[in-house]
Amino acid sequence: MNGYERTAAVLRGERSDRPPVMLHNFMHAAREFGVTMREFRTDPAAFAQSYIHSIEKYSLDGIMIDMDTATLAGALGVPVDLREHDPAVAVGAALNDLREVDRLPPPDVAAYAPVQVWLEGVRRIAEYFHGAIFVRGNCDQCPFALATLVRGMEGWLMDILDPELEAAAHALLEYSTEATSQFLRLMSQTGAHMLSNGDSAAGPSVVSPRIYRRFALPYERRIAALAHELGCSYTLHICGNTKAILADLATCGADALDLDYQTDVRMAHELMKNSMVFIGNLDPSAVVTFGTPELVEAKSRELIDLFADTGRFILNAGCAIPATAPEANLRAMVRAAQSW
Repeated sequence: MNGYERTAAVLRGERSDRPPVMLHNFMHAAREFGVTMREFRTDPAAFAQSYIHSIEKYSLDGIMIDMDTATLAGALGVPVDLREHDPAVAVGAALNDLREVDRLPPPDVAAYAPVQVWLEGVRRIAEYFHGAIFVRGNCDQCPFALATLVRGMEGWLMDILDPELEAAAHALLEYSTEATSQFLRLMSQTGAHMLSNGDSAAGPSVVSPRIYRRFALPYERRIAALAHELGCSYTLHICGNTKAILADLATCGADALDLDYQTDVRMAHELMKNSMVFIGNLDPSAVVTFGTPELVEAKSRELIDLFADTGRFILNAGCAIPATAPEANLRAMVRAAQSW
């Protein structure tokens, strides 16, 4: 089996010859290829070649193609710091009063230059490998997380607690859903096999499970359904300890959940083993970056063994792998899967 076949089989709930490895390593890939993060987000050739170099160097089965967590926010007018050596970050808000949500200009994410770099990079990667590896085109933020950036974290978290602002909050979520949906539609035309989003601002580290169920989960379900309408499988990523909403996440409609190392992996296994693929979830810092190759391989094998009864498992770190992770540690992850 090649990487695409191996990963596709796992997503269908079938046994593959071994667990696939799909890394979230955009910062690491750029650094190893020798380009700055500014070059990475402005030059589609540099963007694509960074990933191609990493995929071939480590013999990966699949790749999560990411740029940063502020691209959709920038497309919606949020002030963004386009850093030279680090991923871009949102540094302000586009909406200072939730009551003015109807004054926001209609979303047009295709007009934002970094979106086009991201899309062109995915096209080049898909064309280069021509079905040999599994391409996951990440589409930045899910609606709740995007609304958080558009309104600003502090203002948004206060707004959603005010019953008088609930209609306006859902109006902003509808607005964000349109922007996220536009990105999914564009990404589905690149040759990507899977679409995905992050919704970490909706996780228990930030809001209560009640808020998650009311303001995030319904929109996650709509995005997952759209991905399927577009002919792609879908993955949702949430950072932090998701134990309090794991049962809810299992109903979001995604084919896979990409969960952080803080999540109780045994609980996730019990909830997901017959219905969803688990992607993750090595600690990207303490294990993948600062651990020894022996530790990385041992922790990888623990995950592989836990999911051996189902096969619905893709090995990855629990979040983005830092740029400074040692080569030997990434090779240890791959070795653990290839020697299973």
